[in-house]
Amino acid sequence: MRTYTVYRVDYLKNKTVKLGKLQDRREGERLNNAADMLRLAQNKFPASSIDSHIFIIRESSNQHLLMGDG
Repeated sequence: MRTYTVYRVDYLKNKTVKLGKLQDRREGERLNNAADMLRLAQNKFPASSIDSHIFIIRESSNQHLLMGDG
């Protein structure tokens, strides 16, 4: 089980805010688990404005940073 921390970057206020965590409970690797989790985060934590973006970081590694638009 992988845990992803979800953040929002608000470029107008120049702030990064931690929104919460998501857990990937899939037992095996699929086509692109991290991109699927980013889409889930974007649906669960909608953007507060057009100038804010959601990104996720897998807790076990800092190399799995994924960003998405609003």
